[in-house]
Amino acid sequence: MTELKSYSLPELEELAEQIKAEILKREHEEQEAARRQAEEAERALRAAEEEAARVAAAAAEAAAEKARAQAAAKERKQAAEKARREAAAAEKARAAEAEKVKEAVQVEIPLAEEAPQPVTETPPVRFMHPSNRALTWSGAGPKPDWVNAWLATGGTLYALEVAAEKLAPKPIPASLRPR
Repeated sequence: MTELKSYSLPELEELAEQIKAEILKREHEEQEAARRQAEEAERALRAAEEEAARVAAAAAEAAAEKARAQAAAKERKQAAEKARREAAAAEKARAAEAEKVKEAVQVEIPLAEEAPQPVTETPPVRFMHPSNRALTWSGAGPKPDWVNAWLATGGTLYALEVAAEKLAPKPIPASLRPR
């Protein structure tokens, strides 16, 4: 059997003070831990709010980009309609000229020699989509939608130029042409 130690009153008071100090110390540590958790929760809340703001800004940018794309599509449609009207007008003019020539031949009136029409050559392909050879652009005029889409997804014009150099059909040398 172990013998119990007996303490004097001053020793007991000193032990009681040590216990109280330890209790206060632990309460202070618990309060500090709770304060840190509250700060971490507040930081997480701020981060979530910032992320939500970034997502909202990205959504607004996407909506603006969609609106710009729709406006560009509308402009292209208007330009195509204008080109169609001009082509129809040119066709009418050609038909009228052909009618005049027909009448002149019937009446046997000599016509002034007409200057030959210059042959318009298609501009060379400068940009080509790497996975779809049908999508090409000479670099003249407005950018096609597929180029804008390529750039929006992180592609570069340089990559499209390289694709055009590598994938464009090469002319057949004269020595290999059939005779």
